[in-house]
Amino acid sequence: MLVHQCLKHVRSSSPLAESLRALAFGCVTVGLLASCEPGTPVENQLPETRMSLDSINLSGEDRLNSVVKLSWFGSDADGYVVGYEVRVDDGPWVGTTRTDSTMVLAIPAGLDSADLAVEVRAIDNEGGVDASPARLIVPIKNSPPTAEFLGSSFPDAPVWNALTFQWNASDPDGAESITDVELRINGGSWRPIDRNQKLVSLVLTANGSTSVYYGSQEVAAANWGYVLDTAGPSIMEVRAKDLAGAWSEADTSVAVTVRMPRSSLLVVASHSGAADAAWADDLAALGLEYDLIDLLSNSGLERPRSWNPGFRHTLRGYEALVVYSASSVMLDPQTGLTKLPLAHMAPAVQRFSEAGGKVMVSTSLSSTSDLTDLVGTFPIDGLVASTGQVRLTMDSALVAQQVGFPNLKSSNILIGITPMVASADAEALYRGQLTKLSGWQGDNLMGALRRRQGAVQSVFLSFDLHRLDAQSGLLRRGLLQKVLINEFGL
Repeated sequence: MLVHQCLKHVRSSSPLAESLRALAFGCVTVGLLASCEPGTPVENQLPETRMSLDSINLSGEDRLNSVVKLSWFGSDADGYVVGYEVRVDDGPWVGTTRTDSTMVLAIPAGLDSADLAVEVRAIDNEGGVDASPARLIVPIKNSPPTAEFLGSSFPDAPVWNALTFQWNASDPDGAESITDVELRINGGSWRPIDRNQKLVSLVLTANGSTSVYYGSQEVAAANWGYVLDTAGPSIMEVRAKDLAGAWSEADTSVAVTVRMPRSSLLVVASHSGAADAAWADDLAALGLEYDLIDLLSNSGLERPRSWNPGFRHTLRGYEALVVYSASSVMLDPQTGLTKLPLAHMAPAVQRFSEAGGKVMVSTSLSSTSDLTDLVGTFPIDGLVASTGQVRLTMDSALVAQQVGFPNLKSSNILIGITPMVASADAEALYRGQLTKLSGWQGDNLMGALRRRQGAVQSVFLSFDLHRLDAQSGLLRRGLLQKVLINEFGL
């Protein structure tokens, strides 16, 4: 009867009821039944925890690397397990509901091996915690990191003013194990670089030293004090160090030549041999020195591997930029996008212009050319689209709309002309005396300019300037003198 009274307040099917029955039975057998009163609480039994392994008997070079997968399980005699807590080497307990984990065990700094204790304790449904956690000693050894350059990010030809490249480092013990990354050039001193910045630009300054830029940052991160050998090739090396103090093998780049700008004018060419010859003759006739990037020569070896930020850093060495290009598109190996050359360079030119750089563009465009990336950077908003076609005949001209600019004429009939729509902040520079055929309709604007604080800052011609060859090119050279010398101050 007394046993019944001890249990009647507990559901007969619950684990607690079973425990009370056992307790009550114990009370009867030892003559202590009188001390068992109705409603007396029964203490929770704590859970038990086991690891899937009892031990790992490894030593020396046979130790595990620091990435280890472990599993465990728990049991509770009077309830059920709701979760676990795990800790490593007397660190903080971390809660989880999982019964396994791939752990990256950190070797103490300065050591190349360690025996780390991993402990797991179960928690039951009443909040009870295993008082004797499962414990496993894990013998681990450090694995050195690796570091390497991304070879495809390096140029195939000498570059002006700036070199942009990518590198990467990894560690079998986890990326967080890498503490330092260093770079050196031509066997010089190792210099640290930011281990979290995988895109690096080395940019020459006016005094010949080298500034370091990371990613798309506009501000130099450091001045190394290096003086790159601008007369010859440079070979770079990169290496990484981990928490244990182990250095990776140094990876070596291809030989690259970074040339100091020789002039304040950079010319970017992407056109025919005839255009190249005409521009070279005109600039020479005006006595203008310039540095050249030919995007088409030698199967495109001179094309920037990085238009942004690479080409943007190149422009830091110049005061003015001239671009003459055809309507053909080209692939950007960095982004995988195929666009007009002007579209690829637009972000860099935008920053260049904002910093006070002067820009002149002469380009042929087709009615299907995508100008999305050009709008805002250059003083053009679109092209005139119409059925039919227009021509510029030998007795007609591109008439200057600004004082001091010459009219332009051709010794041949010019076809394939596409008038432009100027941006809202632009001024008309040239209008064509165009012959309209087969119902062509639209404006005749062929060139525009943009001023900044009253001075001409950008000139955009929607035609091939080298084809305007009347008077042996004297009119054309008059335009170049007006823009490059009188307006740009070269």
